[in-house]
Amino acid sequence: MNSVIKIPAAISRFGGLTLLLVASSHFISCPSGDIPSNTSEQALFADAQGSPVAVQGGPSNVLIGDMNNDRKLDLVVALGQAKSITVLEGKGNGQFGAALSNTNVAQAPGETALGDLNGDGKLDVAVSSHDSYGVTLLIGDGKGGLTPAPSSPIMMKQGEHPHTHGLAVVDINHDNKPDLITCNSSDNDISLALGDGRGNFTRVAQSFPVGPSPYPFGVGDVNNDGWPDIVATATATGPLRRQQLPQSRALTLLLSDGKSGLTPRQLPLRTGEPWFAAVADLNRDGKADIVATHHEINALTVMIGDGRGGFTEANGSPFDFGVSLYQLVIADVDRDAKMDVVATTGNSIRVLLGDGRGAFKEAASMPVGPGAWRIAAADLNGDGAIDVVTSNSESNSVSVLVGKTRGS
Repeated sequence: MNSVIKIPAAISRFGGLTLLLVASSHFISCPSGDIPSNTSEQALFADAQGSPVAVQGGPSNVLIGDMNNDRKLDLVVALGQAKSITVLEGKGNGQFGAALSNTNVAQAPGETALGDLNGDGKLDVAVSSHDSYGVTLLIGDGKGGLTPAPSSPIMMKQGEHPHTHGLAVVDINHDNKPDLITCNSSDNDISLALGDGRGNFTRVAQSFPVGPSPYPFGVGDVNNDGWPDIVATATATGPLRRQQLPQSRALTLLLSDGKSGLTPRQLPLRTGEPWFAAVADLNRDGKADIVATHHEINALTVMIGDGRGGFTEANGSPFDFGVSLYQLVIADVDRDAKMDVVATTGNSIRVLLGDGRGAFKEAASMPVGPGAWRIAAADLNGDGAIDVVTSNSESNSVSVLVGKTRGS
């Protein structure tokens, strides 16, 4: 029997909102429409038919994208133990079939990101490894197949302590060509490589210092200049943890100059050790805000932006949900035109409902497979509701949770 999350029904008009998918750094828009209010309860998520999906090899990360150009979203799963990337074909109804491809990589894949790296209109995959400065580029053939690029791997920096814990494909210098961003948790910095739109990348000589032991970062335009900026975390989980803990009580905001320069700004926090971060407009004022989880701390920090790169921690932040949260996505999951948060906990997802002013309350939790630290979100079945996927490394599976529409 499918598991279900229930929350009180919301009564509101659902506008065309833009949301950030943390796992892939892509934006999707939601349709508009009136929401009926004839029920006292709404079921938000249910297990998709066939979920969890067995994926052998230690799934460590998951992305959502149309890899075979059939207008149905597929799953791209990094397999840490198998040292490969597998593409599962989406059926367009929240179910997934056999693997379209399984591509071996030289080292266990860690972070992954999607983008059209060579300008051929087909999605490609960028893959980093935990113990390398290199990023492997896997070029998509538009049929679900992937082939390592001749220019790969891209060495993001020179150093002696590779420890990559973040990767994004973003046009950082505003030339309509995708670039690469990584963060290194041992060197405490962010690295850039600029793309030429044909699959080649040139490393920016300078790396950009951030707080101690950064994990996956957030990306978004926080000062409304049209250029994507970076929000880096600071877990202080390295060998110098005791000395670095005082430095972990801040996010590092890196403001882009639209070229290849990043200007740092510290954002002090009431709670230390920020872990995963995401950027979105939480209070519907047209200005980017920030949400961050914390390393093994039962807290969610919310920072309200002023549209100029300044941030103030929201009233009531950090919010305590009784469990440590890992990766998160921001989306309007209950379709009330207010942004919500869905986060993994290691063996479940938590749905945190936003009030449209920067505050959140827990709706419910839903169990998924053990080892669920990574999450992705999109409308997998075309019904207008947001669905979520988690990779479950300890159970060799992927959980697919479909969003419930009103009246269903």
